[in-house]
Amino acid sequence: MYEQRIQKLKVMLKDAIPEVRNAAAQAIDQLQAKASIDRFQQILEGDDNAAKLRAVYALSELDGDESLKLIVGALKNDSPDVRCTVIRILGEKADPRTLGPVFEQLDDPDPAIQALVIEALGNFRDRRLADSFLSMLSSDNPDILTRVVIALGRLGETRAEQAFVELLGHPQPAVREAAAGALGSLGA
Repeated sequence: MYEQRIQKLKVMLKDAIPEVRNAAAQAIDQLQAKASIDRFQQILEGDDNAAKLRAVYALSELDGDESLKLIVGALKNDSPDVRCTVIRILGEKADPRTLGPVFEQLDDPDPAIQALVIEALGNFRDRRLADSFLSMLSSDNPDILTRVVIALGRLGETRAEQAFVELLGHPQPAVREAAAGALGSLGA
């Protein structure tokens, strides 16, 4: 479908009027982008996890609502590797439009994915997350606890100060390190 339109538009690239050539070139770019989005969607719905990962990374390099929608949709993928990759990418981008879908991944039963979600959410630096993070300070999982402390430190969450002080005595060095860093990042 797109290819037929593109072929017709390519003829217009030789038009004598510059505005017509520019319009044809823009239309070709739009159609090619739509065709690639459709292809990425097919890949993400397929069974090849390696191809899915490549598609997610490629989509993350594209701008636009359609590519972002596909990346967010991949949060529901059956593959933990794909979900982890998407969570990392969305956390790095910290686009406010993706905060809700990333937050929903805290319900994932896999503690490793939960820890990645906390790390990703910490990059959003959104004060609305503070209460959720504070409730996680009682976690028995050192990886989750470390990432929650880091996230709260990034937020400058003074309500966590006493917990940070207590965590300086935690048996896990990563938790102690995160607590020390978080205390240092708190304001007056």
